[in-house]
Amino acid sequence: SPVSTMVLLPLIRSQCDVPIIAAGGIADGPSMAAAFALGAEGVQMGTRMLSCAESPVHNNWKDAIVNSRETDTVFLNQQGRPALRALKTELTAGLEPLGKFNIMEHMANLQALYFGGDMEAAIPLSGQVAGRIDEVKSATEIVQDTVGEFYQAVNRLADSYKN
Repeated sequence: SPVSTMVLLPLIRSQCDVPIIAAGGIADGPSMAAAFALGAEGVQMGTRMLSCAESPVHNNWKDAIVNSRETDTVFLNQQGRPALRALKTELTAGLEPLGKFNIMEHMANLQALYFGGDMEAAIPLSGQVAGRIDEVKSATEIVQDTVGEFYQAVNRLADSYKN
C-alpha cells in the first residue's frame, strides 16, 4: 500500500545519511518547508513543473491539472511495478480496478497525450497535488515563489515557537 510523504521522509532519513530529494505533494514553499522539516535537503515538483508555461506538454493536460481537485487522480498498478498516480480519465478509471497490468501497453500513444493533447491516448501521470495548482505559471515564477514562500514559512515557524 502507498506510504505518505509524512511517514516516508523521516523513515528514510532515519535509515540513511545521504541527501534526500523529496517528491510527492510538493508545489509551493510551505510544502517544501514541511519536506525539509521531515529530513529532505531538496524537493522535486513533478506535477507543478509539468504544468508550467515552458513545459512542452499540450495545454489540454495543463488545463486538466489546473481544473483538477485533489480527489481527481487514481493510484494504478498497485499490485504491480511500477505503481503510479495519474489524473482520472476514462482510460485510467478503467485501469484502476485491475490492480496489476502492463503499463507499457497503455503508454504506446504517449506522444498523442504529451503533444497532441488526447487525454485518453495514454496514462496522464500527475499527483494529488494537482488539486492545489490553480494556474499555469512560468518556471521562473514557480521557483521564485516557492523559495520566497519557503523562507516565509520557516521564519514564521521560528518566530512563533521561540523559547
